[in-house]
Amino acid sequence: MSNYARDFSDVTITNGNSTLQINNNDSNFAIAPGSRLFLNGFLPVTVTEGDTINRTVTLAAPWPHADQVNVPAALIPIGLGDWLLQALENNRAAYNAFVEAIEGQEDPLTEVSWSDILANTIPEFAKRWSTFEELGDKPEHVLGYPSFDKVTGTVAREQLPDSIETDSKRTQALSPPVKPTKSLSYRLKEYPKMLPTEEIPTGSPNNRREILFDPVRQSVYFSFADKYKQMPTTLESRKFAVFYRGLIIRLNSAFTGTVTMKVFPMGSGGLGLPNNPTLTNNQWHTITESVTDLYKLGEFDSEYFEGIIDFVQLGNGWETLHTDKSYYRSLNGYFDVAFGTLRSPFDNFYLRDDGYWYSEDMLPETPHSMGASWSQDANDSRTYTVANASGSTDALRLFGDSYDEFEFEMIIVSDISRTTAITISNSAPNLIYYPGVARFITNERIFIKRQNSGAGITGSLTIESLRLRLPHNG
Repeated sequence: MSNYARDFSDVTITNGNSTLQINNNDSNFAIAPGSRLFLNGFLPVTVTEGDTINRTVTLAAPWPHADQVNVPAALIPIGLGDWLLQALENNRAAYNAFVEAIEGQEDPLTEVSWSDILANTIPEFAKRWSTFEELGDKPEHVLGYPSFDKVTGTVAREQLPDSIETDSKRTQALSPPVKPTKSLSYRLKEYPKMLPTEEIPTGSPNNRREILFDPVRQSVYFSFADKYKQMPTTLESRKFAVFYRGLIIRLNSAFTGTVTMKVFPMGSGGLGLPNNPTLTNNQWHTITESVTDLYKLGEFDSEYFEGIIDFVQLGNGWETLHTDKSYYRSLNGYFDVAFGTLRSPFDNFYLRDDGYWYSEDMLPETPHSMGASWSQDANDSRTYTVANASGSTDALRLFGDSYDEFEFEMIIVSDISRTTAITISNSAPNLIYYPGVARFITNERIFIKRQNSGAGITGSLTIESLRLRLPHNG
């Protein structure tokens, strides 16, 4: 019950209605039933309850007067008078106790002890901690609690429970362990770094998380605890028969009929193929020709084919040239040379994700020729040193004429500071402008020398790889 008076600055009530509406935020919380409402000079009326949600006050009887709109009002709780009377009574008791405490003392008054006053006004049990028996309204469930002295000593066997429930604990023990979640800082530490590189990694990453990518060699390397592993970029592999000038397949008996071949010319077009068809270099072609008394494949009318022969069909016999062997029974023919020394024409090729076939490294142990200013490293046949090569013919040439128009991929590591040409045309893009690693795709004579007349080139270079390159044949 509330013992506080309330003032309302804006209320409304209509004649015959028992609900008074509070029009603003004045509080009507905890209104005591039986309180008196004073409104606009009328006789007070009795209040039964207050509604804090709808902000209303309910009267004990309907409002008997005229409508009152947006007027002030006051609420006096009836309990307030009782509280004031009780306060007066308590004050009178304290005064009487004070008088009793000083009775019999001589003037002047020397000392009045507060404890003496308390002794006359406070009940005996309130002067100390109450015993359990003196407490009133004890709940039923506490009556059987043991006293303090009974639970501080040794627990007797009779006081122990008959059984203890342990299933929940056993369930927790048998449940699988909780997998911890790695913190953000730990995950960032474990996140691999992507770093560019110009050198093939050979050492140990020492547990570093790294992905190295080589934009020149088009390679990617993943780090393990103690080594780097290169990501494969090869999709497929096979052998191709690369016909150099003078290489032929000699038939044991002359053939007359229709010849079908799939070929890839490199430099001489269709010359040397049956009937010398006109073909574009560095492209795949499938040709069909009618021949009479043909006894050589790769030579026709004293012309020699240079390039790749992938497939041959003579009448009812056919052969795909992807196996390193010298005799083909289905063609009744074998490899031979019109001049020079016979060697296997087969090279391994690898199809990369860029859509081109790349052969194995074809860098010769000994170059075709070297200018006077050039020398080959005795311990590393891939490395060449040059000292002031200034002449137009003072060059490093790797192959003879038969490879002049083959398409190659070259990876060169150079420390020559002046512009260096790698092909006979001395033109871009086949130029080394500055030291470092560079990749070139060329289909003309490889002829490494100074680009322009004037000062020569000095330094060294390493041909890291030299691979024959041809597009996918579908």
